[in-house]
Amino acid sequence: MAKQTVLEVAPRTVLGKGNNRLRKAGLIPANIYGHKQNSAPVQVDAVTFDRVRREHGLRNIISLHLPDAAAETVLVRHVQRDPVTGNIIHIDFSRVDVQEKLEVKIPLNFVGEAPGVKIQGGVLLHLVEALGVECSVSDIVDTLDVDISSLAEFDDVLHASDVKLPANYSLLTDPAEPIVKVSAPRLEVPEIVPAAETPVAAPAATTEEGK
Repeated sequence: MAKQTVLEVAPRTVLGKGNNRLRKAGLIPANIYGHKQNSAPVQVDAVTFDRVRREHGLRNIISLHLPDAAAETVLVRHVQRDPVTGNIIHIDFSRVDVQEKLEVKIPLNFVGEAPGVKIQGGVLLHLVEALGVECSVSDIVDTLDVDISSLAEFDDVLHASDVKLPANYSLLTDPAEPIVKVSAPRLEVPEIVPAAETPVAAPAATTEEGK
């Protein structure tokens, strides 16, 4: 079950280029949209948002608390970062109903040990990092565990259909999609260095003398 995180925000009156002043003051401009309601500009304290991001992640339901207004239940839809500094410069929050179903991608968390790696010396290849699923907003989880202990030999593969999904989840990724595989170790071929060629002596010069 997804945890609901509380985040304090404030209405934003600064728009356009004025948002740069907010960023310099340690605030992140953001918008709340969706559910056939008007978009609402807000601002978020950068330090507070970073703490929420680190402690709870950005996949959980967030309850946005605004002064003198009803709380908004949202998900983080998009985080825009500065391409140079990597700092967050804008956030899009999407209104949600906890009972509605969404199509989301959830990261895979590979657990256990693969005998094909531990005993046989193979290499574990992660072919897919996330699965597409449909589920209720309230049922979104941070990761999906994938047990790799059945991968005993080279070329053993787990497919999307092998992932145990929580109840009320529908798999959207192709069930036959390979997600993890044990590959044989790559053999290093020694580089063959050609032997140095022995220089051929030039023929001795001849003269007409003595003939």
